[in-house]
Amino acid sequence: MLTSLQTYSLHPSTQILFVNYPINPQIYAPVFTSLKERDWKALLEMFDRDDIDELEADINVNLQLMIPEPCWEDDPFDFLREYL
Repeated sequence: MLTSLQTYSLHPSTQILFVNYPINPQIYAPVFTSLKERDWKALLEMFDRDDIDELEADINVNLQLMIPEPCWEDDPFDFLREYL
């Protein structure tokens, strides 16, 4: 689908661009639907375990070990510049 473009000039140094978008644009986003009963059952079976608390603790410990490396381009004290 093509759109039509029109430009208008109020002053030689400025231009205004008007775009006429199509009436029925193609949308590629997925449709949000609620989970079906079989999906709820599958999720409950997957997460309704006796050792779920141990799994959560293990995940939290491992996530805390993954500290991101600092970016060498960023100055960690940059926020203090305005006060110095």
